[in-house]
Amino acid sequence: MRADALAAFHAAVAAVQPSRLIPAAVAVDGDRVAVRGEVLPEVAGRRVVAALGKAAPTLAEAWLELLPDWADELLVLTPHGVPVSDRVAKIGEVLRGAHPSPDEQGEVSCRRLLELAASLGEKDLLVVLLSGGASALLAAPRPGLTLDDIRATTTALLKAGATIHQLNAVRRQLLAAAGGGLGRAATPAQVATLILSDVLGDLIPDIGSGPTVPSPTTAADALGVLGGLGVVADLPRTVVGVLRSRVEIADDAAWVERSRIHVLANNRTAVEAAANCLAGCGYRTIAHPGDLTGEARDRGALLARFAEAFSSRRPTAFVAGGETTVTVRGSGIGGRNHELALAAALELSGRKQVVILAAGTDGVDGLSDAAGAVVDPSTVARARVAGVDLAAALAGNDSGPALAATGDAIRTGPTGTNVCDLALVLAAD
Repeated sequence: MRADALAAFHAAVAAVQPSRLIPAAVAVDGDRVAVRGEVLPEVAGRRVVAALGKAAPTLAEAWLELLPDWADELLVLTPHGVPVSDRVAKIGEVLRGAHPSPDEQGEVSCRRLLELAASLGEKDLLVVLLSGGASALLAAPRPGLTLDDIRATTTALLKAGATIHQLNAVRRQLLAAAGGGLGRAATPAQVATLILSDVLGDLIPDIGSGPTVPSPTTAADALGVLGGLGVVADLPRTVVGVLRSRVEIADDAAWVERSRIHVLANNRTAVEAAANCLAGCGYRTIAHPGDLTGEARDRGALLARFAEAFSSRRPTAFVAGGETTVTVRGSGIGGRNHELALAAALELSGRKQVVILAAGTDGVDGLSDAAGAVVDPSTVARARVAGVDLAAALAGNDSGPALAATGDAIRTGPTGTNVCDLALVLAAD
């Protein structure tokens, strides 16, 4: 069952690889290029491709494979340590930044991206290949703020267990390229954005903080998020001051009308691929894309109790997708998937065969070096042999080292894609 769970996870990751998605969505007919049936504007000027986020290198590689001579310029902005192919490195300008907390290099990289966008004219076209993780890379602050302000705000929100929607409602008001900032900078050029969605429901303003679409929320909304999470006192005064003094100005309809959005794949794509893999292995499958939300440890315990209570004549697989949150109480190393898996392991009694996998499709979970973990009723016993107190590890948010010690960690390295997380529950009587 552990092997089946891992096979299903790898099938899900394979289904959302840009090398599959770009050829499936983009059609080339001579000089005409269409995305999902909509023809890209045929311009007389420059054609610039900007790939952003954790999947930026693989999106760029897939674009070059299909259209090797199409772009006049290629810019790739991706986190430190994410591999870049030789072809992308040779042809494109590769920029780096930190994730999840932004750094100085990310700020410089973002300003270079905005500079490139601002150089475009009405006869030019900007194609943005956008993936999750871009928000932290778009690190250039708006006027009146510093990178330290952005970092302090990001840290406070993450520690408070902010959802992606809450996090981006704030970041859209603080970052120069977010909330349509990149799209505005590119005016009057045409803009087409192809998205690998890491946000449930494909809420476009929340994917990479919406660099090419207007923000649906305001500075007042951002203050409401900060107040609701109780973190206002933890923020630099400049952040609160800028938000309180912000005067909302309606977006120019002209640049919005010149921007087109296309979603290539999302969490549902990965969930369905995992479910199909498990069905092929003989499991009765139940798929719930987008339902995996809430506090990670609570969801892990709930999934374990669900698995042990479930009864079926056939082995059953429950496949959920989404993104949980972690309220940080300790100083350990881990991530939401490790924490979910560890909480689940503590609930498994061993009365029936159960395997629970929780992992990020990007191959990175929080500050750990693993994608997540796969646990079963023997995890607790293996922890005792290894001298690991799993309950203490959970209390201290130290799930990463604990599950590495039990041999349950899933290490893939960066996968080249990012469509949120998967949780697989396999059970047999």
